[in-house]
Amino acid sequence: MDFKKAEYEGPAPAAGACGACRSPLSAQYWTAGDATLCGGCAEALRAGPPKEGAFLRALKALVFGSGVGLAGAIGYSLIITFLQMELALVTIFIGWLVGRAVRAGSEGRGGRGYQVMGAVLTYAWCMMAYVPSIVTELTKAAEPVPFAAAVLFAPFLALVIPFTGAMGVLGSLILAFGVWRGWREPARVEVAVTGPFELAPAVAPTAAPAPFVDAPPPEPGPGAP
Repeated sequence: MDFKKAEYEGPAPAAGACGACRSPLSAQYWTAGDATLCGGCAEALRAGPPKEGAFLRALKALVFGSGVGLAGAIGYSLIITFLQMELALVTIFIGWLVGRAVRAGSEGRGGRGYQVMGAVLTYAWCMMAYVPSIVTELTKAAEPVPFAAAVLFAPFLALVIPFTGAMGVLGSLILAFGVWRGWREPARVEVAVTGPFELAPAVAPTAAPAPFVDAPPPEPGPGAP
């Protein structure tokens, strides 16, 4: 049930349909934003999303967010590795994508838990983009670290990069904004339900009066002048 897409303008119609389930409205109606609702849909919206399937939705949101985050991390890592540039603005785009993916996995419900998930996944995957370069530095250092050990420790080293000052103040601020986007996108949209309101009665059309036609003058009788 997506009430954000239901549109309604103007006063209550004399006869119409619910903006969510499309069932005909009867004596009363409710409103939620620009949507006109029947009693059942208004009650469902007030009650909030059902609790059933919460675990599966959370798991799906985690999978969706991680998949998108992994793709973003790979793309960002290629930029860092081959262009030798740390375009921190990419983290904003990754945050937006991860947040939208988490919201999609939650089936549009959103909420504080999904916001935390979106922010954590955004930060983690943005930092994972630095793993290949860290592995390269560790294995080519003056005292090289074995490749397996470098791969094992690189993710943990990547997670603390912003706290070492290596990204600079501006880069850290941009990363923080990207994490905020990952937090913001899965937010739950609260819609106030108002009503009930009385539906305007349908007005029966009245028949138009017959047009007045002048009667023709009587024909003169025989012998008339």
